[in-house]
Amino acid sequence: MNSSYCLPISRLGWICARASVLALSLWTLLVAASAPAQTGLRLVTDRPAYNVGADVSVRFIFPSSAKGSAPASFRADFVAAIRYDGDDRSITSFPLPGNVAPSAGNPTEDQNKDPVKRFARVWRVPPAAKLGRYEIDLQETDPQTHQVLFRSAGAASFIVYTKLVRIEQIKLDETFYTSGDPVSSTVTVENLTNQTLSGLRVEFSKRYWPWIAGPADAAKASIVILIPSLDLPAGGSKQLRAEYVEVAPEVKQPSTQQYGVVVWDHDRKTVLDISFSHLAFVRPPGVEFPVPYPDQYIHPGLKSLDTKKHRHFYPPELDSPAIQYERDHTMFPTGAEGEVRVSLRNPTSEPWHGVTARLRLLDSHGAELANKFVLDSTDLNPAGRPLNKSAKLTLPSQAGVYRAVTELRDASGRPLASNTLELGVNPLPRSILMFCAHEDDEGDYSPLTRAAVENRIPIHFVYFTSGDAGSCDRYYEHSCGPSEAANFGAVRMEEVRASLGHLGVPREAIKFLGLPDGGSGMIWYHHLHAAQPFLDPVLATDHAPYEGLVHANLPYARDAVVDTVKELIREFRPEVICTAHPRSVGHIDHVVNNYFVVKALQELLKEGAVSANLSLRVNRVYNPKEQP
Repeated sequence: MNSSYCLPISRLGWICARASVLALSLWTLLVAASAPAQTGLRLVTDRPAYNVGADVSVRFIFPSSAKGSAPASFRADFVAAIRYDGDDRSITSFPLPGNVAPSAGNPTEDQNKDPVKRFARVWRVPPAAKLGRYEIDLQETDPQTHQVLFRSAGAASFIVYTKLVRIEQIKLDETFYTSGDPVSSTVTVENLTNQTLSGLRVEFSKRYWPWIAGPADAAKASIVILIPSLDLPAGGSKQLRAEYVEVAPEVKQPSTQQYGVVVWDHDRKTVLDISFSHLAFVRPPGVEFPVPYPDQYIHPGLKSLDTKKHRHFYPPELDSPAIQYERDHTMFPTGAEGEVRVSLRNPTSEPWHGVTARLRLLDSHGAELANKFVLDSTDLNPAGRPLNKSAKLTLPSQAGVYRAVTELRDASGRPLASNTLELGVNPLPRSILMFCAHEDDEGDYSPLTRAAVENRIPIHFVYFTSGDAGSCDRYYEHSCGPSEAANFGAVRMEEVRASLGHLGVPREAIKFLGLPDGGSGMIWYHHLHAAQPFLDPVLATDHAPYEGLVHANLPYARDAVVDTVKELIREFRPEVICTAHPRSVGHIDHVVNNYFVVKALQELLKEGAVSANLSLRVNRVYNPKEQP
């Protein structure tokens, strides 16, 4: 067995040595003298999230690049400490047991051992533990000198939640229905606690979220009480059979339908769990086509996608093989000097002699506003290298869409080619702060976002929720527990980083508060103070459990959210703030999005911290009756 090994030394690169006492002493001195070294060793928990009362277990993960073995005479001590994310104080610390800590043998051999046996229980979550995100810090010390060899903050993390009841199963009797068919279902409800739960109310209905305005009201007519008062013994479960609980709806063409079950407490004030059935397909009598797509598909079929309406597909009058524009900067502030960059080439088989290229700026009515030559009396050979030219134009002070038209003519004045570039001119602010309810609401601001990026205007996005409920069950193809919901929220946050990154917004300009999807109304109206946060039924936590938030473990309480909004406004000092219109239809998160921002601005105004130039703009796209 090769006894040489390599270890990373902070700021010194890699140091390699033979397994000798001299080499080991040198390595120890170097590590102790330098900043804490990062060996690449990490911890992993056996689960991403734990219910209160559960056991947290960990094991080591070695870097995949590890080669060889540590010297037999070397044995470091590893100690881990659990802390609540955002709090520097440790809740508990523990030495890593021998079956999970690195041994003096080959680390790759250790890693290949039975992973189940390599986990060791290190902490039982107390029943009254804070809910949210926890981190495990790792420290390695030399057992002889007691010097710290390295520290790793956040070597592992996990979420603690509290959930009393789980809807274990919703099973419809069929997958395909004809309009008018009866719908029956079997529902299993489980008590996750060690005590009896009494008076639970179980409801069946069409898919809806009880705490979201709009859809909740529309779904009331479909609610059927499966059992008004259910008692479940500790750890027990109950199977409920619902015969003819619904009727397949009348539809004009094949459609999808989904049903849900909600478990309430005995006062019907708190949702303890919510779960949805698989998709059911409903067809009118005798009608088989078109086959329906689920709701997450934007288009019901490929034939409905009209590519001609997409700006990516330029119509013939806006494209030319002889004249190609650079389209990375086509939106400008009013009155600005805009640069138009164009490449010119001869795509024919005959030479062009004495070519001139003229760039004209036209308004929407075709009136000429500017006229410049970008090429004068130049020969263009067939299949020659393109000539790159540019011209600066002073753009009008009036907002609108203008056209930059480039015309190629030969020595005799005969037209050879022309092409048009559309320029958007608008009064743009000097800085922008966007507040969005969910990770898809940024789409309404795409033109303004791109205009800001093209003109290097600072723009930041803040997302109140992490979108963890919306289509979580469709993502996993089964109903979501707290672990799935938290992971789905992390997926959606990464999606929006990619989406805005496509428009040119850097990751550091995108901020998240981590509120629960659909929970903004409960936070705004019923949970004003951090001492009494909202317990979200899906995430089963009352503090934001995500990594990389503006504030770790933000309480689901109105004051905490408003204070964070104030902090962000102070930090970015925007000239324009964009948020949803308070009369938004269909989703309480869009409504309260506005309330959080306006309340923060009102408080900042009283404190004299709001700039006189600040303007608030509201997006009314969610009010289809007033803005189709």
